Amino acid sequence: MRKFNDTGIYTKNNFDEYWDKGFIIIKDLVDPELCEYSNVLARSIADKDFGQIMHLHKEDFLVAQSAEKISQMGSLHEKVMYYRKLKQISNHFNEFLKNPEIVQYLSWLYGRQMAGLLTNLFFKEPGTKYCKQAWQVHQDNNYTGNENGMYVTVNLTFNYMSQKNGGLRLYPGSHKLGVLEAEERVSYRESDGKPGNTITEKLPMDPVECELEKGDVLFMHGLCAHESSDNLSNDGRPLLSLGYMAMGEKFDPGFQSKRSITFLN
Repeated sequence: MRKFNDTGIYTKNNFDEYWDKGFIIIKDLVDPELCEYSNVLARSIADKDFGQIMHLHKEDFLVAQSAEKISQMGSLHEKVMYYRKLKQISNHFNEFLKNPEIVQYLSWLYGRQMAGLLTNLFFKEPGTKYCKQAWQVHQDNNYTGNENGMYVTVNLTFNYMSQKNGGLRLYPGSHKLGVLEAEERVSYRESDGKPGNTITEKLPMDPVECELEKGDVLFMHGLCAHESSDNLSNDGRPLLSLGYMAMGEKFDPGFQSKRSITFLN
């Protein structure tokens, strides 16, 4: 039986809010110093365009996404030291994915043991081609293809997030509409600045703006429709997106992303 507390974050009001809206923001859940350190690590391996980094918790993905940078290194020593850095960073984000504050809250919300599925980082660095990356209205569950809608995304910013620097807009209650038809679009280092498998029907609710400070965490149902705007400010919006799936659920690993289960205990 689910336990509720009168104080803190494990309250009936929070539980009801998540399942009514399809999302909830928990303030100050993650140590801001951890966010700052994680940002430094991620920026140290970003490409010149600060493109999306996929699966920071997987060493092989970091190596593959750094291929051009590694090919320009002259000495074996330089390459070896860079490989070691990538290993350190993948270990760091693997532990981030297992953050007990996040994992315990997810298990409480869903009443299920959870598994990690992905880690993605979106910089929206000012002055780069990806600062005007406006995600179209989509459901994250569309990518994993889980028929039961048991995929969930956890978002946190290493800086802050508002509409002025390319923040999210969420459609409250849209998760109750189920899996929606969508037009498939390139959603990894795309060329047109409009990623997101776009929902093809008009939603019956208006979006609300989502604002986060460093250390705040947005828990978002995988069927909750959302979008984002361009970053026209001078501040980056490094957003870490962590993906989780209830244990035992089926999902599409994806040809490019090759999603796989990470056990969290």
